[in-house]
Amino acid sequence: MKVLVVDDDQLTLQAIGHCLNQEGYYISLSEDVTKALHVLENEKIDLIISDIMMPHISGLGFLSVLKEFYFGKIPVILISSLDKEDVIANSHSLGADKFLTKPIDMKELLQCVNTILK
Repeated sequence: MKVLVVDDDQLTLQAIGHCLNQEGYYISLSEDVTKALHVLENEKIDLIISDIMMPHISGLGFLSVLKEFYFGKIPVILISSLDKEDVIANSHSLGADKFLTKPIDMKELLQCVNTILK
């Protein structure tokens, strides 16, 4: 199973990538939505984990694009330090499968990934 992780914060990107790699998942890392869309065009992705607050196109904007072109095909976990109810509700209404707040609890993230991909 291949997971695409999208986050403009290198430490978060590397930490999530390392954690999932240790569990046997194949990982693609992307620092922004533009690069993530390029990955989606060229690789088979089974799950996307994306931050919300990113430059140029936000995670919610990315989710809107995914909903339009990949709806129901690729599950999405959104992560953010924004834990406001309206942001969480908006992410779910746009089709996110799960919303996790930063700092990420890696055990919780792994549990979500395992549940979604099995």
